[in-house]
Amino acid sequence: MVTPSEGEDRDLVETADADLPLLRERWQALSRRARATIAVSASVASLGALLGYVVATRPPPDPVAATSVRITGVEMPHRYGLDFGITLQVTSASLVTFTGTKEGYDDILQILPVTAAALHPGRAHTLHTRLNVYCQLPQPSPGTPLLFLTVRNARGEGRAPAVPTAAQFESIYRAVQEICRH
Repeated sequence: MVTPSEGEDRDLVETADADLPLLRERWQALSRRARATIAVSASVASLGALLGYVVATRPPPDPVAATSVRITGVEMPHRYGLDFGITLQVTSASLVTFTGTKEGYDDILQILPVTAAALHPGRAHTLHTRLNVYCQLPQPSPGTPLLFLTVRNARGEGRAPAVPTAAQFESIYRAVQEICRH
């Protein structure tokens, strides 16, 4: 409170914040349980905000690391045909865009184009393609990628390999032998 100077009719002038307790006094006036609740709530809110920031600013994973390619079928060639079909199943852990294919057996096979598509996380996408065979070149060894799928996301672009299993490699070998016999 402030007392007015002489000569004025007012006896008393009050200020609005003169009687408010300091923050420290208010904190100490709270019960122990209330202080603990406030401290835990503030910590949880801060941690949540920090985790939200980290998740929101984290770059997407490498598109190749997020993509899995499996060969699910090898079609035998039609009579006197120079190509055979391959069915692939592609899954991705994050959103990637499939943009094309490249052969893995260097000039032995030519891959017919496959339409580009968005691959959504958790969903399997089936691709069908046909492979043309060039018989004059030597056969590749087992365990080498048959083809590569070009995938990209905001982080970059890469090639995910499609490696045939031993049984699939044997089917591919038989298909190539069938084509080259004619």
